[in-house]
Amino acid sequence: MPHKFTAIATSLLLAPAALFAQDTASQTNQISMSQAIEAAQGSIDGGVLEAEIETEGDALVYEIDLVRGDAVYEVTVNAATGEVLSQSEEELTSFLSGLFQEDELRAAGDSREMLMKALAELEGQEGTQIEELSLDEEDDRMVYEVELTDASGEREVLIDASTGEITNDD
Repeated sequence: MPHKFTAIATSLLLAPAALFAQDTASQTNQISMSQAIEAAQGSIDGGVLEAEIETEGDALVYEIDLVRGDAVYEVTVNAATGEVLSQSEEELTSFLSGLFQEDELRAAGDSREMLMKALAELEGQEGTQIEELSLDEEDDRMVYEVELTDASGEREVLIDASTGEITNDD
């Protein structure tokens, strides 16, 4: 009887550690946001409007909205392999034209290099994972609002679309 209790107690103590190890392993088998954006831009040469990681079926994928000229494309990238799974042109009528204003479309195209440098800086910090980013206007300037997880937990930062400067989102 004591052996049965010991086995159960050991299982209960080790279960959280096993779940943590599994979660950590899945994150290490995942490409970064900047790698996903590069894969998407290899498919559609455009500037980034939005990007996020999400679960689609049983797989983690990055959904990335790119702009090229007046056209907006959604590109889906496998988060484990970096393979482009799909791409489609989004119609900029009614709903979407309200979401993406002309300044955002222009800023996304102009900010490509600055965004990638800033993402590389953020992802270069130990344990940092970018979950989502979106281009928006704040205080009369275009910024990427970035949601990330790092050693301090979940937080948001801003990347100035024209300078690449990273600041805390207050």
